[in-house]
Amino acid sequence: MASAQPGITGPLDTVPRGMPPVPGPGGQWRVPGRMPGGGRRLIPAIVAVGLAIVAVVGVVVVLQSMRGGTSTPPTTSPSSTPTSATAVSTQAQQQAATQLAGLLSQSGNDRGAVIDAVVNVENCGKALARDERTFNRAAANRDSLLTRLSNLPGRSTLPAPMISALTTGWQASAQADSDLAKWAGDEMSGCDKSKVQNDPSYQASLGPDNQATTGKQAFTRMWNPLARRYGLPTYQLEQI
Repeated sequence: MASAQPGITGPLDTVPRGMPPVPGPGGQWRVPGRMPGGGRRLIPAIVAVGLAIVAVVGVVVVLQSMRGGTSTPPTTSPSSTPTSATAVSTQAQQQAATQLAGLLSQSGNDRGAVIDAVVNVENCGKALARDERTFNRAAANRDSLLTRLSNLPGRSTLPAPMISALTTGWQASAQADSDLAKWAGDEMSGCDKSKVQNDPSYQASLGPDNQATTGKQAFTRMWNPLARRYGLPTYQLEQI
């Protein structure tokens, strides 16, 4: 059995070889590089620090989850150009409305002549053949306007119900004028003021004439606000 040196606590075989003990506080001996107690006291301290770090990390994670998770800076999508698109659309609509205003200015050209022809036929006037030509010309002009309306540049930028109402109004007007032309032709063979309005062709013209009035009224309700927006002429139904 190895003999212990005076002042050394514990057996010598606990001291690592090649590392002689040195005097420590209180007259005890210790091995250089070791804390008293053989370093066992460091373990609880290290564990405590580690637990504290884990606790802090856990708190941060909980707070982030309560706030909806890790926030990332919002990404900005490439800027669209709604303003530019709106400007282009408005410009295209204004151009189309201006083109349509040109058609409307020609729409009422035959109205005065048609009214005069109706009055002349009702009174069994002398120029019934001329009245017939007046009605036929008015119907042909309506058909021409309808063709130009269907090919109007930028038509799709205008309100579809407005275009539909005008189309209905002009189609009905053309039909009514065609019926009146037949009426004038019928009366050339023997006109009687007391029976002139009983003619089948005249009676046939009444339905389309009412449809034309309805379509033109609907059109003007939608056209006039649009025309004011772009500084274009407004119209009443009897003008178109």
